[in-house]
Amino acid sequence: MRPLSPPSTIAAFGNHSKDIMYIFEVRPVYRFRYISPSLDEHIGVGTVEASYADPSDCFDRIHPDDLEILMSKISGNCNYDEPFLQRWRTNDGTYIWFEEYTTPIYENGEIVAVQGVIRNMNAAKAKQQELEQLCQRDTLTGLYNRHAFDCLIEEKISSEAIPLGVLTLDLNDLKRVNDRFGHIAGDALLQQTALCLSRFSQEAFRLGGDEFVIVCQGYTEQQCRHLLKQLRSEFLKHDLSIAVGFAYDEATTDVVTVFQKADQAMYSEKQRTKSLVGLN
Repeated sequence: MRPLSPPSTIAAFGNHSKDIMYIFEVRPVYRFRYISPSLDEHIGVGTVEASYADPSDCFDRIHPDDLEILMSKISGNCNYDEPFLQRWRTNDGTYIWFEEYTTPIYENGEIVAVQGVIRNMNAAKAKQQELEQLCQRDTLTGLYNRHAFDCLIEEKISSEAIPLGVLTLDLNDLKRVNDRFGHIAGDALLQQTALCLSRFSQEAFRLGGDEFVIVCQGYTEQQCRHLLKQLRSEFLKHDLSIAVGFAYDEATTDVVTVFQKADQAMYSEKQRTKSLVGLN
């Protein structure tokens, strides 16, 4: 059992700290015994006063997806050795990420209070998200990359079965353009292709080289075929020679199998195109 720190002891540090320090009583009633003034700096002027007057203010401000974290923290159903990551709404309506280290206080085997230190992690979280985004984007085209596609495959394995369409695409002229005009021209061709794809889908990926894929989650087969028709029209408009394959499943979590069927269809189209060119 750990004794509850006197508010005066916490205040001696908290009143001069950029971090937020607090003592929150769970029993006999919810109330704050102490909140450091820095809470107003992070959340907005008047937050400390509002929290003293109405302890439910913190419950109203927490992000709905993080409410369970807050409830587990004050009920004792959590691991206090690990920090809590959570989002709180500021006075202007935006959410900020915080990291909190919490200590539970027990009396007669019951949790009666929690005291903790909360640090603003918004800048660090934004940087982390930026790095994660960069790891999932192809630097040349701006489309999602192979890593992002592999992550999607893993994500779908454990999810519910959904309608899924996959379009695979392969540039027919990239090698010829690279050989004749150089890789700068080839890169421009890849970028132009990516621009066409991004106009019609937010789930377009460059798997590498001249290989692209579009994943259509929750689409009907008719919607997928309409997208395919739009893409072919766009490619013709920009004089892009691209082989396209399409496959569809009404309910699946197996992106790989649908992708392989689409890829085979694309390969068959590419071979037919080469044969027609050879005949000419």
